[in-house]
Amino acid sequence: MGFFRYVREAFNARPWGMWVPPNWVGLGAFVLLGLEEPGLWIVGAGLELGYLAWLTTSARFRRWVDSKDALHQRAGAQKQTEALLARLDPVDQNRFRQLQLRCEAMLQQQPDLAATDIQTQAEGLGKLIYVYLRLLVTRRGIQRVIEGSSAQSIDKRVSEVKGQLDAAASPGLRKSLGDQLDILSERKARHAEGREKLQFIDAELSRIEEQVELIREGMIMATDPGTLSRKIDAVGNTLGGTTKWIRQQQELFGDTEDLLGDPPAVALKVPQAAAQK
Repeated sequence: MGFFRYVREAFNARPWGMWVPPNWVGLGAFVLLGLEEPGLWIVGAGLELGYLAWLTTSARFRRWVDSKDALHQRAGAQKQTEALLARLDPVDQNRFRQLQLRCEAMLQQQPDLAATDIQTQAEGLGKLIYVYLRLLVTRRGIQRVIEGSSAQSIDKRVSEVKGQLDAAASPGLRKSLGDQLDILSERKARHAEGREKLQFIDAELSRIEEQVELIREGMIMATDPGTLSRKIDAVGNTLGGTTKWIRQQQELFGDTEDLLGDPPAVALKVPQAAAQK
């Protein structure tokens, strides 16, 4: 698909300031001229193939296409990040922003690295804090489920229904009250499970924060940028189980907007010098 992407971009290439790609103009001209002299269609086809071959093999053109795609992906990741942040309360939004700023500060402290090394590190850290963001969103979803009522209120309701059940004489009423007890028992179990999940999420959030600090401290000691990149990748690999767990929670909550495909990296700011290399 990569080669055909370059071909598509070459076919529709439009210099800045032009409303219509010049390739379209040329093709249109040969189509019209070929109505009078069909042999010109063969000439036009040859010129078109030569033009596409020349442009798609140009290293400069390929870099332009790659940078355009990267910009588009960055904009998409940023849009998704903002949409997820909007679902958090201000405290959690600030917590995420602080971690994002720490990651960006690590990149800013390495302005002399090659652009490829910086981008590799930025992508690794971006995926790491995306998992962090999804954990925050998942935690908020679980909190909404269990914050409507406390365990004490459910226990109180269980006592009330049991009292009604003891006094009930009608078989139909006794069945209805028995069903209510089953539902209340399930709700109580759901709340207990939710509290356990919240504890797990809090532990994972703290683990990611500590991992970022460990990477930052290791950056000072590392002499090879590849070492830091591998460390970031290793940390990301340890979160594979967490990512799978998050997906399971999304399925439970019916939250499927990003279940498919790999998680996108949060777009991080890279040093200006590296971005221009």
